[in-house]
Amino acid sequence: MRPWRRRRGLLGGAPRYQTVLEPQEHQLLGELAATVSDALMARARSAPRDELSELTGMPSGHSRAPEDPRLARLLPDFERADDEQLEGENAMLRTIHESDITRAKLEQLRAIIDALAEAGGSGTVSLTEEQAAAWVAGINDLRLFLHVTLENMAGPLERSEQTDALYQWLGYNQESLLEEMMRR
Repeated sequence: MRPWRRRRGLLGGAPRYQTVLEPQEHQLLGELAATVSDALMARARSAPRDELSELTGMPSGHSRAPEDPRLARLLPDFERADDEQLEGENAMLRTIHESDITRAKLEQLRAIIDALAEAGGSGTVSLTEEQAAAWVAGINDLRLFLHVTLENMAGPLERSEQTDALYQWLGYNQESLLEEMMRR
């Protein structure tokens, strides 16, 4: 991957951010984004249905944190262990907000998948400011998901150098784009 670069149009239009991905990077990023999207969609589809949700059209989510530790990192509780706890408050907040948070994460991952599809065989990814912000947030979710995967591997033989390299590469991708976005 080449570092992200900020580009302006000939007539000074809105900036775009560009990089070139190697075919293997393009494929790995697309597969990882699809994997995380599938996990989030499965979680959203498994949400219990309730009458109030159906009457009002307001989505209703789960009341408990995901059992999958990778999803639990992406959809954490609304309170910390040392916070003053009110009975049922976390469950209520999760029920109300989890579907919106999941939708936002899926949109960010969709931005990655769409940009990769646009790049096609050339490997040149070009993003608007809005797409770049979604890309950074989506990459963050991919890194969190992958980090928990690395944490839960049993031993050094299972923790492959390729997985570690992918995690480091995602960090580089995110950092390079953020630096370019902050440069004015």
